[in-house]
Amino acid sequence: MKITEKIWLKTWNAMNYIYGLFMFDSRKRLSSLKNIHAGKRCFIIGNGPSLRKEDLQKLYQRGEYTFACNSLINLFDELPFYPTYYFVQDNKVLLNNKEKISRLKGEIFVKSHYAKRYRVPGATYYNMLFKQNPIGFSHNIQNVVYSGQTVAYSMIQFAAYMGFTEIYLMGIDCSYSINNNAVSGDSYFDKKMFDPKKPHNLPEVDTMLLSFEQARKTCEPMGIRICNAARGGKLEIFPRVDFDTLFE
Repeated sequence: MKITEKIWLKTWNAMNYIYGLFMFDSRKRLSSLKNIHAGKRCFIIGNGPSLRKEDLQKLYQRGEYTFACNSLINLFDELPFYPTYYFVQDNKVLLNNKEKISRLKGEIFVKSHYAKRYRVPGATYYNMLFKQNPIGFSHNIQNVVYSGQTVAYSMIQFAAYMGFTEIYLMGIDCSYSINNNAVSGDSYFDKKMFDPKKPHNLPEVDTMLLSFEQARKTCEPMGIRICNAARGGKLEIFPRVDFDTLFE
């Protein structure tokens, strides 16, 4: 890592840490989440094209615990689905959808670095740090949540902290359509989730895969089973399960 990159990383981490220290209400809420769902199962939902609306409807109708994130918020008004927990840590997503996020019912989690510029009423803020070689995995989200260059990794850390012992991934496809150095609408399961006129961050798939590998290595000894219940995609780090069999 170059010296300039190290300086940037230390500065970023310091800023996030300082912001997190002053989020007293958020720290209290994060602490209260410890083992709140001990022994239960949950579904962590990405935005990939392998998602199906009917599967989201089934999760909602069955009262499953769900984690959703980012651009999926653009479909909440038309989907028969509302997540238990909603996360946003992509600054472009927050900037593009801050009014919708502010109106969202349910529990909202936002990384603390955005608290000053994009205050979301009622949101709980978490302190995010970058740690690589190896990528960090948090056992105490009140203090820190480690970045894996994907909000899905943050949601896995939250789920483990909350005590879930079965974590099923959906729509985390790790496959993106890039045109002219920009993500295209084909990378999402519904094109309403994507506005080509607004800025979007490019995915760092290699780092994502490293973070998922770290999640698997960390959670398995803890008795936490992570499986990929997607109907496609390229994420093969976790064992695959048939989504439909989870409701038999």
